[in-house]
Amino acid sequence: MLKSKVKYMYRIISFIVIFSFVSTMLYFHNLNSHHTMSNHHTANHHAHGVFEIPSNKNVPTIHGWVKQDLSGSWLLKIEPENFSFTPELIGTKDESYNKGHAHLYINNKKVNRLYGSYYNLDLLEKGTHHIKVSLHANDHRVLTHQGKEVAFVTTVKVNK
Repeated sequence: MLKSKVKYMYRIISFIVIFSFVSTMLYFHNLNSHHTMSNHHTANHHAHGVFEIPSNKNVPTIHGWVKQDLSGSWLLKIEPENFSFTPELIGTKDESYNKGHAHLYINNKKVNRLYGSYYNLDLLEKGTHHIKVSLHANDHRVLTHQGKEVAFVTTVKVNK
């Protein structure tokens, strides 16, 4: 009888532990998917609007590169000028055109937000990959100057 109760309690505790773990993993997967793989945002649609920078201001620029490292993964480096990453202000009504974050697009699909200069693109499949990093204000509007996005654009060809 006691052995039967122990088995029963073991099964209940195991169920609670496994259920909690799976629920937590699903929660974080859903949370991450919402912010990184937005299936309704593409590089050509500005869901949050446009922030046109006046010509009399120091317009931000962005340069960068993508290189494959020795492990086979691809590393993105971006170097903005007249612009600071301010992740602590994301979502605020801050009207500054020289503070904010960046959006990373691969083949016109939003992959992630960037809050710094480096991002590991991981292993890229064989083929041609169009990479774009656009600068955004803290209220998520894309920064533009004279109607053009302030962005770094490059193409990576993967042969293996």
